[in-house]
Amino acid sequence: MARLSGLAGIALALMLAPVVAGAQERETATGDSLGVTGRSAGVVPLWIGEDLKYKVKYGIFGVGEGKMGVSRLDTIDGWTTYVAEMHIKGWGVDQKLYSWIDTEKLFSRRFVKDEEGRPREYDFLPEERLVHQIEHLDSTWSIETSEPLDDISFVYLARTLPLEVGQVYEYNRYFKEERNPIILKVLRKDRREVGAGEFNTIVVQPIIPKSSLFAEGGNAEIHLSDDERRLVVYMKVDGPLLPFNFTLHLEEFQVGRAIGDDAEAGKPKEQEEDYIPSP
Repeated sequence: MARLSGLAGIALALMLAPVVAGAQERETATGDSLGVTGRSAGVVPLWIGEDLKYKVKYGIFGVGEGKMGVSRLDTIDGWTTYVAEMHIKGWGVDQKLYSWIDTEKLFSRRFVKDEEGRPREYDFLPEERLVHQIEHLDSTWSIETSEPLDDISFVYLARTLPLEVGQVYEYNRYFKEERNPIILKVLRKDRREVGAGEFNTIVVQPIIPKSSLFAEGGNAEIHLSDDERRLVVYMKVDGPLLPFNFTLHLEEFQVGRAIGDDAEAGKPKEQEEDYIPSP
């Protein structure tokens, strides 16, 4: 576990098609503009075993803790996936999110959302363009995309994009149609100091309509380290659906590895029992 002191940052990006907003030009595009996945060519995610730990603050006061990372590989219906999670706890918020992200195209094959012990589990059947909600409400509905995204897979996809200030990426791929389009704005470059170190960062704004973390009308920001790791080093959550606004500051981190970096990383695991989030 690496422990440093200094500035932190993270950046996400959005797609390109020139428009004029006031006197300023920006770039906008749909998710298909960068190919099947919307990723930069040659990007190899360093995610397996990545472990990021955060301090949650309200102003200058520490009010909780958070974590984010990819614990392992798993298989869903024979497809290899990253198992990614985010947990934020503190002062009125206790939210756990888990996403099984396709390793090839970086879309979601399963999503679990657990807010204060009320889990909701969604299985995606992308080839059939269907979503099956298992926990809380047993129902199935159709979607327009074969590469659905959830709150977590959206963040991980963004970490692989070409991030240039002024770009705006728009996707109609969120698994609940009423929350489309989801948008990523690349705002600026910055330098930020956090408990884990000092980082040059790329600052992006994710917007997911009606999301508890990235709702439309909020001023959420994610600072990504301006390097090949694209670590999420700082996050400002400023959603109108939250009881208060807070920030996450990276305190400790363990860098992940790419698939194939060692023998174990490249081996898809046998299908496991349904994953039960740890408390």
